[in-house]
Amino acid sequence: MFFAGVFVTLMGIMVLVGVGAYALFGLYNESSLDELNTSIQGPVTLPETPETNIQARQQVAPPSDDPPETTIEVIRNVQPVVEAEPRAENVQATNPPSPEAKAAAPSEEASTPAPRPAEAAKEAVPSAPEPVIAEAPAPEQPETVAEVVVEVDTGALVAAYDSLYPGDGIHPKYWDNPLTAGSDEQSYAVAWREGGFREVTASDGLPRGTLADAIHVVIPSIGVDSEVTNLAILDMGDSRQYETPAHVVGRIPQTANPGEVGNTWLFGHLESPILGEGNVFRRLPEIPEIMKNGDPVYVIILNEDSEEFIYQITDTTVMHRDDLSLYDTDDSTVTLVTCVPRLIYDRRLVVSGKLVGIRKPA
Repeated sequence: MFFAGVFVTLMGIMVLVGVGAYALFGLYNESSLDELNTSIQGPVTLPETPETNIQARQQVAPPSDDPPETTIEVIRNVQPVVEAEPRAENVQATNPPSPEAKAAAPSEEASTPAPRPAEAAKEAVPSAPEPVIAEAPAPEQPETVAEVVVEVDTGALVAAYDSLYPGDGIHPKYWDNPLTAGSDEQSYAVAWREGGFREVTASDGLPRGTLADAIHVVIPSIGVDSEVTNLAILDMGDSRQYETPAHVVGRIPQTANPGEVGNTWLFGHLESPILGEGNVFRRLPEIPEIMKNGDPVYVIILNEDSEEFIYQITDTTVMHRDDLSLYDTDDSTVTLVTCVPRLIYDRRLVVSGKLVGIRKPA
């Protein structure tokens, strides 16, 4: 009995710990649901291809025969050139008279009278030598440097710096760790897409009932590549509800087809740990963060006639499951829905987008 009581007590403690951890984890997930609400401002358009973006960066400094637009003048220690004037006492030494001048001038010996005897006696007495005062050398003039003008092509300089560290080609979210840059399908303001799409607007949708059902959906930014099936209505006795899609994306068949006027509703599991129906939309909560980084998010839907329709995501909203109801729109739009947060699943993440492009089969 003693061991049985200890076993039951330990089991109770483990259950309490598990329930407490579950509750805390659920509260933590609920606290971050507000971060899933976001929207973009401005028009929506077709994505540009990475090749187009690279070509635009390479044309930062196109080759040209014209002179560079920017000229930078560099002036170092410019001083006026001043010639030193000769000293008065050095004029005779530095500028000796010419022979012609000597010939023209009268002889000093001839014009000088003979000294008197008294004066001759005085001259005979040797006199003390006069002190020689050494003159300080004249300060050296600063070296004169001519003006230097350097012409710099700033466009070529920027291109050279980009070749050393191409920061404009790295998404800002990778600047602190550039080795991981390009590890996803998204690069700065560039989304993956193939060619051949014609740009349209959401108001260009065709009337209801004119296009085929959706059969496939791709969301490159979060790695979704899934089949699309129409969901059936299940009779629950006192109520009816749509079946849950297993391992695929489910479409409400009463809603608009891709490319038509109206809203196309697509549902998928965030995770299904009990029923095991897959987690096709497990990364759908990453879309708000991608949009906040300034990157566009696109949804590509293929229909039974091999026509492809591209939608750009414009906003994401979290609401309680009891507040979710299907609604229609006047334009061609798409709405993706999954359950949040993890382990609670009482809210719905609603991701909406508008039609921006169409590609017909060849």
